[in-house]
Amino acid sequence: MNKLAVLIPFFLLLALGEWWLTYKSRPGQYTKENTLLNICIGAIDRILSLASFALFIFALKLAYDNFRLFTPAITWYHWVLAYIAVDFVSYWYHRFSHRIAILWCGHVTHHSSDHFNLTNGFRTSPFQGLNRIPFWIILPVLGFSPAVLLTTFIISGLYDFFLHTQNFPKVRWLELFFITPSLHKVHHGKNDVYIDKNYGSTFVIWDRMFGTFQDETVPVSYGILSADYRDGDPVDAIFHHYKYLWTLMSRSISWKSKLKVLIMPPDYLPEDLKSDETAAAIHFPAPDRQKTVYAIALFASSGCGIITLLMCEQIVSVLHFCLYAGFFLTGMIAATRIFNQRSGPSLRRNEIVRNLFFVAAFGGVFLFLEDARNQLLYGISLSFILAIWSLNLMREEQAEVRSDPANRS
Repeated sequence: MNKLAVLIPFFLLLALGEWWLTYKSRPGQYTKENTLLNICIGAIDRILSLASFALFIFALKLAYDNFRLFTPAITWYHWVLAYIAVDFVSYWYHRFSHRIAILWCGHVTHHSSDHFNLTNGFRTSPFQGLNRIPFWIILPVLGFSPAVLLTTFIISGLYDFFLHTQNFPKVRWLELFFITPSLHKVHHGKNDVYIDKNYGSTFVIWDRMFGTFQDETVPVSYGILSADYRDGDPVDAIFHHYKYLWTLMSRSISWKSKLKVLIMPPDYLPEDLKSDETAAAIHFPAPDRQKTVYAIALFASSGCGIITLLMCEQIVSVLHFCLYAGFFLTGMIAATRIFNQRSGPSLRRNEIVRNLFFVAAFGGVFLFLEDARNQLLYGISLSFILAIWSLNLMREEQAEVRSDPANRS
């Protein structure tokens, strides 16, 4: 059993507890649409990051076994030094991710929410893990063992998760040493005074040393400055800045400009851009009761399925894992789009096709492969039930097209 996956329900319960404590005192801190979107993005990240995590471990071991400069004893102070080193490298990775466009593509997902609560800790792109690898491999070269580093990364990640809350009081003396939720709120702000500040993960010393520290002085406005981004679609949240860079490169005339688009800050615009028209944001009507009930069932079954799949990843075959991962992730994405009014007239058709595809996929593997057939029965049953259910979904009304800047992040 994957022990880290067991923590997922615990984190979800913490977020539920924060919502329960704040739904009256801070009514805008949580919304159904944003919370489900964050959870869906987190599910995509957890599933797809399994491959990048394996690559990460391989890179750490390769660097440690072949290129390490020192072999220190594993003592208590080695662990302390490892945590400080991880935090230092994390600061610079984080800072580069805000100042180099291609790295920002993998990090912007975490910032594109216009809400700030514990579920922001789930909201990370799978590309972020890949982007970190070139930064982290310097640590095993310096003699920190992969086992120590992995444990340190987990502890640092847990600390980072709890920074995403508005409900921890501001403690001045604590902010002399550590990044606190108040200081991390600043990092998520799009106010001019807060842009590119407070990159630290645990220790505040790096921000103070390198001139990126900013105290919380005015109310924080969350989100990103991209005028053409509207939060709501998990796939768009992960890929929208890659698409934006591709558009800029396509419109740039010279190869020098195309290259600079990738390595300059995210707000860089080449001087030789060809004209372009920005499409208006498309808003679909809120789902009716029938679609809402379907989306609730789809999201709940997919979410429970993903948690179970992550817990059991070591005892199921790669084929079964990929089948279930595809089924649950596409289901959760579809449900999230419904809740966020991003599913249009093709919802019924798409869901019929998606569910029938997985009926055929699960059924085909069940018929032609004899290994562990019982593991496929849940997938066959659920995809068949959802296929029948989706046949009865009412057709969506015509989309409304709006270009009101107030609706954009």
